[in-house]
Amino acid sequence: MGLRGKGGACLLRAAVFFLSLMGASVLPCWCQASAGKPGISDVLAKLQSKQWTERTSAIEQMYDNPDVLHSAKLQAALMDLLDKENMEPCESSPKTTKPGTNTARAEEDPGEEEFAWYYSSLVDIVGSFANWTDPRQACIMVNAASVDYGTSAAEAASRAKAAMPWILKRSKSNVASDRQIASPMLVEAMQKGQGTLDTETAHTAKQIVLSDLRDPDSGVRLETVYALGRYAGTDMIPALEEVAEKDPAPEVQGHSIRKSAVEAIAEIQKRQAQP
Repeated sequence: MGLRGKGGACLLRAAVFFLSLMGASVLPCWCQASAGKPGISDVLAKLQSKQWTERTSAIEQMYDNPDVLHSAKLQAALMDLLDKENMEPCESSPKTTKPGTNTARAEEDPGEEEFAWYYSSLVDIVGSFANWTDPRQACIMVNAASVDYGTSAAEAASRAKAAMPWILKRSKSNVASDRQIASPMLVEAMQKGQGTLDTETAHTAKQIVLSDLRDPDSGVRLETVYALGRYAGTDMIPALEEVAEKDPAPEVQGHSIRKSAVEAIAEIQKRQAQP
């Protein structure tokens, strides 16, 4: 039974997201160049096709000829396409398809690996030009589980602030796989946005993270623990100590959420001890 429908697509996107965290490449190898460089009109026509293979071909052509990405019209089309491929369209976006019935999965039935290649490539391309001062574009990138914090602390703080409303919204999802993706994003955004988030937002974010540590889904709890180990300050150590003592998940092959919490505390302490 394949990963189909809204829940399956969430799991697929979660798999793509976690592979990227682990450093695994999920981008296809576009090794064969197309015959001649494509024009913008050709790429646009394929992006708007109902055939999944045609849209994949358009992505391949953009890798062959990245100069076409200078076109504002093409950028807008790519942003709209990513919004459609995300299972939760942004509220301000044109609703041309219903959530869970986008063209890639409604008109065709691509294999999970093939769709992961196509989707992750689309996210990568759109992320290269996304405007984080535009709330809709920030929403689309968060829904794609992709927040690029840029190269400077100031840019990171600005993007964290832009992403935070959408991350908070996703964090409140009733779907466990959504919360599992949102929790690490939330912890990182809190760290990147330190000093720029208003008091209420910062408080709300912290309360959600604390709630995630007690989430009924063990995957949410584990990903929250991992994220805190990577990004949190010493103020989260008491909550992690409670997890290390009381988390109900059993130990499996020498691993457990309790042990991961102990390791996260050690990571925080080591990081705080560094100049």
